[in-house]
Amino acid sequence: MRRLTWSLACVACIACGAGFPGTATAAAPRFRECPIVGGDTGCQYLVTITDLTTSMATDPSQPSYANNDFATHESGLATDALIGVHNSSSRPLTHLNVSGPITFEFDGDGICDNASGPVPAGCRAPSGSTACRADDGPCSFAPPPGEPAGHTDFGAPPTTPQFANGDVQNGYEGPTTWFSSVAPSPNDSGTVNFSPALAPGASTYFSLEAPPKNFPVTTSLSSRQTAGGTTGATVYLPGGIKVQSRATLTGAYGQAKGSVRFQLFRNARCTGRTAAASAGTLSAGTANSKPIALGAANTYYWRLTYSGDGVNAPAQTTCGGQVLVVPRHGNAGLPTTGRCVSAFTAALKVGRHRAKSALVFANGRLVGRFGGTIHVRVRHRASIAVIAGSRAHAFSGRRGPASGFVQQSRTYRPC
Repeated sequence: MRRLTWSLACVACIACGAGFPGTATAAAPRFRECPIVGGDTGCQYLVTITDLTTSMATDPSQPSYANNDFATHESGLATDALIGVHNSSSRPLTHLNVSGPITFEFDGDGICDNASGPVPAGCRAPSGSTACRADDGPCSFAPPPGEPAGHTDFGAPPTTPQFANGDVQNGYEGPTTWFSSVAPSPNDSGTVNFSPALAPGASTYFSLEAPPKNFPVTTSLSSRQTAGGTTGATVYLPGGIKVQSRATLTGAYGQAKGSVRFQLFRNARCTGRTAAASAGTLSAGTANSKPIALGAANTYYWRLTYSGDGVNAPAQTTCGGQVLVVPRHGNAGLPTTGRCVSAFTAALKVGRHRAKSALVFANGRLVGRFGGTIHVRVRHRASIAVIAGSRAHAFSGRRGPASGFVQQSRTYRPC
C-alpha cells in the first residue's frame, strides 16, 4: 500500500537526483533500534514496553521503508512500517499483541525484499543466497530459535521455499521475531513473537504492512527541584526550608491531561514508605508538587509518575533523577547570638575537622557557596543557616550522602 504524502516527498527527491531510484533518503533517525532498510535509516515507529504501559512513538523523518512505487508493483498509500521494540520493563518480553487496519495484510515487500533500497545483514534465501531486495523475493531472516518447526508465517507467497526445518518466512520478520494468530481478512490483528524472549533493556525490530493503532503515544517525564533560591540535580538544604519539584511532560499528542504524583523516598531504589508525597494536575505540559519541608537528616530521592490520559501513555522518572540532601544538625562553628552583633567571622567545622566548603543561607534563601571560613555582616534581623562540608568540592557532585556534612542555624540581630 502507498500514501500520498510519500509520493510528494518522492517527487522532491527525484528533483534533487538523490537516493535509490524512485525513493527518498530519510533524515538522521530518531530511533536507532532499526538498521537501514529500504527508504529508512532508522525505525519509523518505536514501541516501548515499561512496567507501567506499552506505548509507541513516531519519527516523522522516516517514510514507509518500501517506498519505491514502481518496483513494488503497487499504487495507493504506502504504509509498510519499520518498527523497533525496546523492552524497558523489568521482565523478559515473549510476545506483543498488535492491531490496526491491514497491519498483517502482507504483500511481498518485507524487510529483506523491500525493492526500495538496502537490506540489513542476515537477509538470505533458504538456499543461502544473499541476492536479496527484489519485491516478492525469497529472502528473509532465518527462523529464530523457538519458532516452531514447519511453521509458515502468514502472507508468505505460495512459492516461497522452506528453510531446513520446514519453516516458511514471509520476509517481514525481524532477526528474532515470527508472527502468529493473524486475524482473517483484512488481517487487522496478530501476535509478534520474540525468540528468544527480549531481555530487559534489549531492543529488536520487525515490519508490518501498516503501523499499529492500539498503543498510546510514548511520553517522557523530566523534573526540576527548587529550594531556597537554588536548583539542581542534587540540592543540599537545611532542615525546614521548603523544596518543590516541577514536572515537564514531552512527546505527548495534543494537550495532554492527567496528573503527576510526586514522591520522596529515603533510599535510592524508591521503595518502602515515602518521606513525603503530593500530586499536581498537568497544565500546558507541566505540574508542580506542593512545597515540602523536611527536617530529618537524610538523603532523599525523587520519583515522579505521570498518570496518562488514554491517548498519552503513563511515564515515570528514574528514581533519584533529583536528589535532596538534608545534613545532620550539629555545631558547625557559628558564634552564639549574644545580645546583638554587627558582623562576625566564623571558621566552620565538621566534627573536629575544619570545613573545606560551605553553603550559607539567610532567611531561607541561599546566599552563596564559600570556603571553610565565612564573614557575615548583620544589617537586619536574620536567620543564618550553614551547611559545612568536609571536602573542598563537597557540593559539586551529582549525588552526595548526608554524611560528611553538618548544618547549623542561628538567628542574629544587628546592634
